[in-house]
Amino acid sequence: MKSIRLHAAAALAAVFLALPAHAQECPAAGNPRAEAGWTAYRAGDAAAARREFTAALRVCPAHVGARTGLGYAALRENAADEARRLFQGVVAESPDNVDALVGLGLSAWRLGDQETSRTAFTRAQRIDPSNADARDFLARLGPAPAARPVRAPLVRPDTLVYPSRARGDHFEVRTARGWQPFYLKGVNLGAALPGKHPSEFPDSAVYVQWIQQMAAMGANSIRAYTIHPPHFYSALRAWNLAHPDAPLWLVHGVWAELPPEDDFANREWEGEFFQEMRYVVDLLHGRADVPARPGHASGYYTADVSPWVLAYIIGREWEPFSVVAFNELHPELRGYRGRFLNVEGGTPMDAWLGKASEYIVAYETDTYHAQRPVAYTNWPTLDPLTHPTESTVAEEIAIRERLGERVESRPLEYDNDATGLDANLVTPTAALPAGYFASYHAYPYYPDFLVLDPGYNQARSPEGRSNYFGYLTELKRHHTHLPVVISEYGVPTSIGNAHFQPQGFHHGGVTEQQMAEIDARLTREIAEAGMAGGMIFAWIDEWFKKNWIAIEFEIPLERNRLWFNRLDAEQHYGMYAMDPGEVVPGATLAARAAGWRNIRPLYTGQGGTLRAASDEAYLWLRFEGDGGRLPPELFVGLDMLKPAAGDFRFPGRVGNRLPVGVEFVVSATGNEVRVMADPSSNPFRVERREGIAGQPSAGPNIESPLPGFFTGRWQMRFNRPFISQANEDGVYDSLRVVPNRRRFARDGTEFPALGYDRGLLRRGALPDGLWERDEANGVLEVRIPWGLLNVTDPSERRVLQDPEGQVPGDFGTTTVDGVRIVAAAREGSAWRQWPASGRAADVALFAWPTWEEPKWRARERPVYGAMREVFRTLRPAGEAGGGR
Repeated sequence: MKSIRLHAAAALAAVFLALPAHAQECPAAGNPRAEAGWTAYRAGDAAAARREFTAALRVCPAHVGARTGLGYAALRENAADEARRLFQGVVAESPDNVDALVGLGLSAWRLGDQETSRTAFTRAQRIDPSNADARDFLARLGPAPAARPVRAPLVRPDTLVYPSRARGDHFEVRTARGWQPFYLKGVNLGAALPGKHPSEFPDSAVYVQWIQQMAAMGANSIRAYTIHPPHFYSALRAWNLAHPDAPLWLVHGVWAELPPEDDFANREWEGEFFQEMRYVVDLLHGRADVPARPGHASGYYTADVSPWVLAYIIGREWEPFSVVAFNELHPELRGYRGRFLNVEGGTPMDAWLGKASEYIVAYETDTYHAQRPVAYTNWPTLDPLTHPTESTVAEEIAIRERLGERVESRPLEYDNDATGLDANLVTPTAALPAGYFASYHAYPYYPDFLVLDPGYNQARSPEGRSNYFGYLTELKRHHTHLPVVISEYGVPTSIGNAHFQPQGFHHGGVTEQQMAEIDARLTREIAEAGMAGGMIFAWIDEWFKKNWIAIEFEIPLERNRLWFNRLDAEQHYGMYAMDPGEVVPGATLAARAAGWRNIRPLYTGQGGTLRAASDEAYLWLRFEGDGGRLPPELFVGLDMLKPAAGDFRFPGRVGNRLPVGVEFVVSATGNEVRVMADPSSNPFRVERREGIAGQPSAGPNIESPLPGFFTGRWQMRFNRPFISQANEDGVYDSLRVVPNRRRFARDGTEFPALGYDRGLLRRGALPDGLWERDEANGVLEVRIPWGLLNVTDPSERRVLQDPEGQVPGDFGTTTVDGVRIVAAAREGSAWRQWPASGRAADVALFAWPTWEEPKWRARERPVYGAMREVFRTLRPAGEAGGGR
């Protein structure tokens, strides 16, 4: 959060400027400058706001509004120390000033002073229980720390304790019967419920329920990326003590952000990373006092879960540009020799990861005389294999220029085969009997070499053709004598698709039943490839997540946790769906009829009735035809911005001129419902590249393509500026996107782009379908994902729109009072239109409710049952209990 919410800032300015002169002890001359400061602040111009507030304070140094505004301007400019001094001054004089208290809480949060932050937000909430900033940050801060526990002295065992070990190409766990093979059937635990930041964790009851459900699904392990609150570990310990013959093993991570200037050897950053390792080790032994830190869990950890900690996986998916930069920065780092691990050869990053892995092993061994296997996070982008179809960006540009193509902009793409990390280079010494392994996040649809490599395209698993299986088997051949865990895999069930995959294992755009079948198949193929286990991603949908094709249109990004973007694949991996609240009761179209009747019509009378509703994911429309008959063709126009902008005619210029301009039209016929955009409101422009020598290859055969699938020399770019233009041409764009851009192999082979029309809505019931039609009763129901309508934050009615006359920089947005809706139905060769008067004053405005706390419902997806069955029946070779 950059500062106080803009809509709150507007109210804040009004309150301060409305104070009587005697309350501020200021001449009225100060008010216009303070008002100008708030205007600049709301427009996002912190420098101008500072100038105006400073001018107001020259006229009146005691001006409360100007002092508070200057504090918020300082926050916007990241001058947290100055902001705190200003807010402290106002609070000292006016202890009940909520806005200054919130500002003090925000500035203290930025400075890491959680005690002051918690005190300020607590007082603000006590005075104004509805204050959203106070509520949100108190949730992030969590309760005040309890009294520090008194722990018994640490008794270090005489012999080294290791409950698990990496042996050959698999794991083993110590049991009463001795060492037994162990195959990971795991699930990744993300814990951010809808409306929550990733650092806002659920309470103990939720963790207890989740652990029970994971065990019932047949999982034998849980992966935690980062530190959770103490009650998670208490719940896990309680479960495992109650189920000694079927415990849930824990694979624990150590999270880190990228280092400054990509220098992983930076002493301060490295020190913080190693400190996080110490916290993780200590808390797993129930002996950690983790201080409160912004964005992290904290507290007193007393639950010893170390007997059930299977392994550590340190770090994250490092970006390739950062690894390349570090390798260039530290050419002197070649190999590593430690007490527990040696690294022979490799890159500087290989050496540094050996050092980092050594650190966590050494700390646990020296402190607790305990060990467990360790690995670092890797992914196909940095795998040690060579991928001829994956040119770097520089290589691609050179190839395209040789073809005579003018390359206007650098492709937004990682260099996914520029360097690699190789766990084979890491060798445990005799001092590490727990061993070492390799860990990969490997999804079937990305990078592009998983889609394009001709060898992978010919690969077959026992279940049929499978590019994914081809990759897994090559990866395992490389790591012949090392356990390999696929620590993330799966497909999401979003409406939007971010990448096509040949067998239909797409990055979104699959139904929930398809998701269940694909995830189960991937699980079996991981075992068939000889891996040591797999950990499905993920336990729940997390609304705060973001994906490349959607992130630019989730504005402000810190509020995307408040709504469910059905176009964003990253939000849709859960075994449990986090559905929006029920706006119209009923699981079926027929069952919702009664609920719709309680919603006031936008239009009713001769020709039909049109209603609208909304929730955290969709704009809902319901049309009931006159006499129980639906028209052969129906248009619904949506004015998302202002009446004077947009197209004043329906597609093809049918019917009369519209009383307001519309940015989008919903077109419905008997077999198709699609959303189309006035060209100036289409967020993307998809263009064919012309005048290039040669022809691209045929490209991969795509099973289960999405509606409007197309392929060829297509290129997608942002359609800037995003400014709705008034016109009357009746011309509308389809909402085509290109998830898979044109790619080039290193030998010059060109692969075509792959795209689809996401405005063609999928027919069917919830949760997969976006429209349903009841011919017998003349009813049509349409659910439009907010993102298709350029709504960047439905919780505050924020819509994409660049400022007039501004050179495009950051994407512009504006808040609106709702959506104005017009409609037309074909009757023979004529068109009936609403409003019938044709007057702008009679156009229906649907002012959907805004919110600060989303409504949501958890729902078990079909994939839960599919994973339960595959975990029950999966018997990899070498696992206790039988072979495959």
